[in-house]
Amino acid sequence: MTAVETAHIDEQLSPEDRPIVPFTVVPGGPPDVALAPAGETGYPGVRLEQADEDGTVPPQDVYVSLPRGKGLRFVAEGGCDHLLTVQDAHGNAKTYRGIQSSDGQALTFESVDLALSGKGSASAAWVAVKASDSARLGNTKLTFCVGDQASDSACIRVVDHIPFSVTAGGPPDVTLKPAGATGYPGVRLRADDDGKVSPQDVYVALPRGKGLQFAAEGGTACLLTVQDAHGNAKTYRGTLSSDGQALTFQGIDPALSGIGSSSTAWVAVNAPDGAPASKDPMHLTFCVGDRTSPSTPVLVDPQSW
Repeated sequence: MTAVETAHIDEQLSPEDRPIVPFTVVPGGPPDVALAPAGETGYPGVRLEQADEDGTVPPQDVYVSLPRGKGLRFVAEGGCDHLLTVQDAHGNAKTYRGIQSSDGQALTFESVDLALSGKGSASAAWVAVKASDSARLGNTKLTFCVGDQASDSACIRVVDHIPFSVTAGGPPDVTLKPAGATGYPGVRLRADDDGKVSPQDVYVALPRGKGLQFAAEGGTACLLTVQDAHGNAKTYRGTLSSDGQALTFQGIDPALSGIGSSSTAWVAVNAPDGAPASKDPMHLTFCVGDRTSPSTPVLVDPQSW
């Protein structure tokens, strides 16, 4: 009997009479999740795989529970709904609305299509969670029950913060001419762990006695620009110190999400008329949260144009 004939017969059978097509559930889905207390949302999940058998896995009920006493909570998405996302091997995703238990510790989803399309096919499923401000640090997991199959989720690591690094970089090295065009010294940011780095305060100081000054953009405001790895940029207005030597920016999104993700940040500076030429490269000082770094090198060269 051919596979087409078998499928045709299966379609004519009632759900309870159809042959059981086995599948497995294991930790997986999106990568391991790192969450900071009161931080961003993470997406722990499982990986689903159909056994090496023909047939179609019927829809299953899915139950997901939080670990007790760890301070995790489910996150509503799409308004007030708690969702389960199922993604097939081609990246196509479908969401299902869940029913939350009275104590908020579990979600139930009914008649979920597992997106398993034949022998050896695979898919992934996940939910959205956050760590409360009192969440316990350390590793934990959710429990997924898919039909009669149970598995832990991908590992969840609750950390006190998502570490990141700051190094000189961003726009190319800057050469200024007295009373000339504006330059943009900056730094490069990199996430050193999974998760989304929380907003940071940023402090930028000019090198003392070198004749540089911050340049106002967009009217009278001195701005910090943060550009993510995809080229999307966002600007923030700064507060200039009374002596004009430093700028402070509050609540800056560093645009870092996921280990190895990167972004750049820079400010605008110029050299006023009469600024001395620099023999050696100068640097602004960037403080991003508790991380510090010199900026891209800056030179003042009256002969540069």
